[in-house]
Order: sequence, then structure tokens, then C-alpha cells
Amino acid sequence: MSLLDRRQLLANGLAGFVAACSRSATDDTGTLLVGDQRGGQKVVLDATGALRDLPYRIQWSSFPNAAPVLEALNAGAIDVGFGGDSAFVFAVGSGAKVKAIGGQRYEGPGPVLVVRGDSRIRTIDQIAGTRIATPRGSVSHNLILAALEHQGKPLDAVTFAFMSPQDGQAALQGGSVDGWAIWDPNATLAVRQGARIVGGSAGLVPSYALLFARDGALKTKRADLLDYRRRIDAGWQWGADNVDAYADLLAKETGVAADVWREVARRTKRLPAPINDALIADQQRTADRYFRAGLLQNKLDIRTGFDRSFS
Repeated sequence: MSLLDRRQLLANGLAGFVAACSRSATDDTGTLLVGDQRGGQKVVLDATGALRDLPYRIQWSSFPNAAPVLEALNAGAIDVGFGGDSAFVFAVGSGAKVKAIGGQRYEGPGPVLVVRGDSRIRTIDQIAGTRIATPRGSVSHNLILAALEHQGKPLDAVTFAFMSPQDGQAALQGGSVDGWAIWDPNATLAVRQGARIVGGSAGLVPSYALLFARDGALKTKRADLLDYRRRIDAGWQWGADNVDAYADLLAKETGVAADVWREVARRTKRLPAPINDALIADQQRTADRYFRAGLLQNKLDIRTGFDRSFS
């Protein structure tokens, strides 16, 4: 089972996972079972017309985050899904039968540390001895660990409060934590409510999302997956090139105001990324950091989790 805390994994994604597992993945190449998140794949595919004239049928399942997407893939409930790279590292560590076949790189700050407006913390170099909320094993968790290593401090110099994004925001506002390590649009929304993003985190960790496929589908639905990968790459490029239109669509999909999404896009551009040596090396550094932090029981060779033939 995953090296993430099993109870947290189920709490985060049980509803979506159970819904997906109520169906069985099929080896029929006429149907591709896709796991999505709000504001994820479907919105850009709709925008570019990529869902018209498909050579296969898509059956969608919705998930709250990457961890249950990977659970559903490993269980054979879906064929392909999308989510953050840190959850993928843990899936590889658990021996999940999935491969990353595509990527999306965030050009910009990625995850950040948010503090209350009156906080003494001005830069990420001041986090030692503080209590920070973040989802366990997330890209923002990785950011704080990388910051401590960059400062030459032990990885337990921060007390982590592992929480969902919703609980982390409440903890920051209530004062039970000193900071909240999180990603957009959560960070932008928090700033609009009086919080502040601290400086000094740029370049500490690369930020990716990945497109995953289950091993069985890679054997029986390769042509469909190749076609889907091509369409989703084109959709992500469209989103980067059409910020205002993309923001309007994300607003409808997520309920977060379009001007928030436009502000996010001004800071961070999300672009399709090939599975290449640079991306894999970045993932290996993340896996090695999680091993040093004791979050992974064994040192990983992350290359085993990628199928480079799709690039």
C-alpha cells in the first residue's frame, strides 16, 4: 500500500475513488476511462474542441486530488489521470502499477508559503522553529523541506501540521499555525483575505503536474493514450496562450472568480512538458528528499515510473 498515511489518503479521496471503482476498467480500446479534477483536463479539451470526433469514447470520473487518482489507476478503475508530481513519487514507492506518460511544468513560483499579514516571517529563511500547515507529501510539503535543506537546517526544524487545503487555511486564520505552505489559487485567495506570501522560495523546487496511465492500459490502449496525450498537450498550450479565455472557463468549472485565475496566470504559466532527462532528474531529487525526511522507507529509482515512449 502507499507509503502515505493510508487514513489520510482515504479521507482525501474516498468518494471519488469509490465512484470510479464501481466500474471496472476495460481493455476495450473503444473506451478510455479518464480520472479528472475540477479545472483539470476536460476544461481545456472542451475549449479546443478536442472532444469532438474522437476515435474512442471517454468516460469521466472526478477526484479531489492526485492521490485518489493514483489509487484508482493502480486498482484498474481508470486508464489515465492527472495530478501533482509529489503524489506520484509516493505511488512509485508503493509499487503502484502506473507510469507517467506526460507532464505539465509550472513556470513561476509554484507552491508558496503564506503567512498572516502581521506575521514576523518575511522570507522563507525564517521558518526554523515554526509550525507550518501543509498537505502531507504534497508539492508544498516538498517546498518546505527543500527550503530547510537549502538553509543547511535539519528537516525536523519545522513542526508540520499535515492538513487538507481547507483545514490549512482555517488553521492559518485561527492562529494555530505560523504559516501555510500551499499552491494557487489557494494562495491568491488567502492574500485577498489579508494574508501575505513570503519571499525567497523561487527556484527551490521545480513544479510539475503529470499525466499518469495504468500499466494495463499502456499495453491494450496505447494508440488511444497517444492520441489523448497529444490532445491534452495542445489544450494546455492553448490555456497558456489564452489567459483570459482560460480564466473564464476555470471560473465556471471551479467557482473561483475569473480575476483570481487571471492573477494566478500572471504569476505562473502552465506548459506541456516532455518526459525527458531533466524532468526525471527533478523527480529523483524530490524522491531522494522524501527519503532523507523519512517519508519514504526505501530509496527509489524514479525512472521506473516513467514511459518515455510517449515523448
